[in-house]
Amino acid sequence: MPWPMVHLAVAAVIMPEPSAELLIGSLAPDAVHVRSNDRGEKAKTHLMIVEGEFLTDEQLHDVFKANAEHIEADPAFLHYLLGYIAHIYTDRRWTFEIYPGYEARSDGRKQYHREVKRIEFMLLQERPDARAWLRQLQSDRAFEFGGLSAKEVHAYRDMKLLGLQEEPADESKVSLEVLSPERLEQFILANGQDLRRLFAEWGVTPIIRRNVEMIHGAKEA
Repeated sequence: MPWPMVHLAVAAVIMPEPSAELLIGSLAPDAVHVRSNDRGEKAKTHLMIVEGEFLTDEQLHDVFKANAEHIEADPAFLHYLLGYIAHIYTDRRWTFEIYPGYEARSDGRKQYHREVKRIEFMLLQERPDARAWLRQLQSDRAFEFGGLSAKEVHAYRDMKLLGLQEEPADESKVSLEVLSPERLEQFILANGQDLRRLFAEWGVTPIIRRNVEMIHGAKEA
């Protein structure tokens, strides 16, 4: 599965000026790690009906429709939910499009962890808005959803923000042998654009032309 910076980069393709709620929602399913590393628990927060099987586009749409009342009542939750769905969609594509390249290697698991860690800091350094995303995460609203509490989501956010504060001295020496920077960029762009199209099919216009005042007003109330 991709690490946080990839999810944040995808969110920024979906919405070029992503809201804090979209950003935190795009990280939220992995907040289970503050509680447990159990695969069964992670399957639940990733909304899997059958452990190990990602939801289809149609099933993700069902999740969206099942939360229509909450969406209508709180525009910030709309952004959070779409970020949450985007995380699951991205994990699914990553699993089938990116990870097999590592599975083909005898040292695949070790190399995977080396490369995804390198990618975290590479995106942080090279994306002009990356540090702005991290600052936004400090003022987001998280929601109780997917079996996770807002407290757990914020604990995970804080853990990841702390880990991104300073790049280890030897991290820049790690070479990307399986996932090239060009392939990574292609994945992020294509994945984000496909999510935009999917959300448009669902009739979700606020994710593209969001009403910032409504979200800010909800925070101030």
